Amino acid sequence: MSPKFSRINFHTETVERFKKYAITNDANYTETLEVMLDFFEKYSINPFVPFDDSVHSLHVLVDKRMDAVEAILRRMETEQLKPSRELLERLFQPQKNEKPLLVERKILEKNSDSFKD
Repeated sequence: MSPKFSRINFHTETVERFKKYAITNDANYTETLEVMLDFFEKYSINPFVPFDDSVHSLHVLVDKRMDAVEAILRRMETEQLKPSRELLERLFQPQKNEKPLLVERKILEKNSDSFKD
């Protein structure tokens, strides 16, 4: 069953704006209008109520949260990542003292036996 169509009268300027908007979004007029209505309903936005104050307060809130995240990341870097990196670098650097710290007794006994002969 095909959908039924109905007409609504709009001002010519509004129709031209709507057509341009639908074309730039690569959608037909019905899809475009449905998506717009769904958006307003989903986010409970009333297009007739001024929106500037809520957008500004939301922007400020997001900025504060991003600053807090940045501070947390910086603290993690200084307290955890840099010290861990330094320890790993020290671990993999060649040792200046080439004499082994631990030597097996067998090796020492063999060396001392060979000197006795």
